[in-house]
Amino acid sequence: MDRVLMLLSLKPILYGLVGMLISGTVFPICGVIIVRNNLMPMRYMLMHGVILGGIISVSFSLPLLPVTIALCVLLVLIMVHMGKEGSLGSSSTAMMVATMALASLFSHISGVPAKDTLEVLWGSPFALTLSDLFILFFLAIATLLYILIFFRPLSMIFFDREVAMSMGVKVERHNLVMLLLTALVVSVAMKMVGALLIDTLVILPVIGAGKRAKGLKDLFLRSTFTGFILSLSGYFISLYLNLPTSGVLAIISVGIYALESIIASITNRRKIKC
Repeated sequence: MDRVLMLLSLKPILYGLVGMLISGTVFPICGVIIVRNNLMPMRYMLMHGVILGGIISVSFSLPLLPVTIALCVLLVLIMVHMGKEGSLGSSSTAMMVATMALASLFSHISGVPAKDTLEVLWGSPFALTLSDLFILFFLAIATLLYILIFFRPLSMIFFDREVAMSMGVKVERHNLVMLLLTALVVSVAMKMVGALLIDTLVILPVIGAGKRAKGLKDLFLRSTFTGFILSLSGYFISLYLNLPTSGVLAIISVGIYALESIIASITNRRKIKC
C-alpha cells in the first residue's frame, strides 16, 4: 500500500488515475449508444482509424490524440455521407477495409517501425498529459449534458426511429451527434487502453449491465457504475501487481460480464419456477 501511495505522488500515475475514473464513468454512455443503435461494425472502423492516426502521428512527429480525433471524426462524416444511399453498417465496413489498407500502405511507405505501431495498439493511461485530461474532461461533460438534456428524444429514437420522426424528433441530427461523440470517445479511449482493448471500457460494461437493466435509464446508470468500478479496481490492481493496466482492465471486464450473465441466468430461472 505504501508503494501505491508513493506512486500516486508521481504526475503520470496521478494523471492516469484521474483519466481512468473519468473515462470509466463516461465512456460506457457511448457504449449504450453503440449497442442500442447496432453500431458494432462502426467501432471496428474507428479502431482501424485510430491505428492509421497513430502511424501518421509517429511518421510526422505529431501529437497523437488530436490526429486520431480529427481522423475518426472525418471517417464518421464520410461514413454518414456514404450511408445515405444504403446502410451505415455497409458504409462503415467499407471504410474499415479502406482505413486498414491505408494504414498498411502508409506504414510501409513511411517506414514506421512495428514496435511503434504496437505501442499505439496497446496504449497506456500513464501516457496522458495535462492537455489530454482537459480534452477528456470537456468530452465527458459534453457527453453527460447531451444525454441529460436530450434523454427523452434519444429514448424515442432507441425505441423506434420512425415513431420518433413522426413525433417531430430530429432523428438524423441526433444520429450525427451520437456518431461524432462515439468517434471522440473511441479516439480518447485508444490512449487509455489501446485500439485493441477499446471494448473494455466502452462495450463490455454495457452488455454486462444490460443483462439485468430494467430500462434505458437503468442501463445508463448500471453501465456507468460498472465502468467506474472497473476502472478504479483495475487501475489499483495493475499498480499493486505491476501489471499492464489495459490487460488487467480487460480481464476484470470479462469477469464482470461473466458474473452478470450468471446472476441474470439464476434470476431468470427463479422467475420461471415462480
